[in-house]
Amino acid sequence: MKFNICLIILVLSLRTVSGEVNAVQVTTNLLFSLHSREKKGPQSEFKSNDEIIWSLIGTNTNRIWYRHFPAGNFECHLFDQNGNEMPRTKAGLDFLTFPPKPTEYDLAMTKKFVGYSVNNDHGEFRRLFRPNEIFVITNNGIYTLQVQLRLCVIMTNGSPDLTAMIDGRNINGRGFKFAKDFGALTSAPVRVTITHNNQ
Repeated sequence: MKFNICLIILVLSLRTVSGEVNAVQVTTNLLFSLHSREKKGPQSEFKSNDEIIWSLIGTNTNRIWYRHFPAGNFECHLFDQNGNEMPRTKAGLDFLTFPPKPTEYDLAMTKKFVGYSVNNDHGEFRRLFRPNEIFVITNNGIYTLQVQLRLCVIMTNGSPDLTAMIDGRNINGRGFKFAKDFGALTSAPVRVTITHNNQ
């Protein structure tokens, strides 16, 4: 009963003024959303020069274990009102590379694939970017930003191993022998509105 109440409160807190939920499930127990530094809770609208914060939080008390890639943790696209994709800046091209697959050495002996865990009390909140840093936006108007999160986790038969995400094998020594099975777990897209005004 306590878990259901906590989950209802969490989902309600993710609702925006328009009634839409700016959060997607990465797995059945992880929520990914976008935030502003100025306002509390996930947002659905940003200016092109706003600093966007991403968050990942668990939906229950179990700790969920995963790693970040050294690069390519996000897939991002910006579209104008006609559905045309905006080009990327040099920083955007560097930021939006495809993530590398870890080797056993990477996981055991380097800090390239950093391990993290979250639950419903302790989430991860980090800076994503300002849209005008990543995309070339020349015309004033309304745009749609689409963001997907990628996590480095143990895969079983091409799907994320949810047991490994709960028992810690994604970051502890028992996971290293499974290095060949690590892959990218990709979230569904979060879509938010970006307003650009050069004035």
